[in-house]
This record gives sequence, structure tokens and C-alpha cells, in this order.
Amino acid sequence: MKQVSEKPNMSLQEAEEHYQLSSENYDVDSGESHLAYYREKHPENYQVLLTNCLT
Repeated sequence: MKQVSEKPNMSLQEAEEHYQLSSENYDVDSGESHLAYYREKHPENYQVLLTNCLT
């Protein structure tokens, strides 16, 4: 698993926009949720969303 940097270079707003845009590349038939897909493909951006949702 990739390590996530301590200081992501992306703001919360940028991460939210990227998450929304990434849904275009998400295949519903994969059986994997979009959030799980996003966590796997974009771990640094996912960490920004996760950090800001928990605070």
C-alpha cells in the first residue's frame, strides 16, 4: 500500500471536486463502491477528504 504524505498538496475543495469528477471513471459493475475505488486509486486525495470529515 502506498504511504500517504503528511501534508497533502490539495485543498478540501479540490479533493471534493476531484472525487466528483472521478466518478466518470468508476465502473458500477465492478461491485466496488466509488469510495473504495477512490481510496485505492487516489490515496492522497482520499486522505484529505477523510481528515476533513473526521475533524
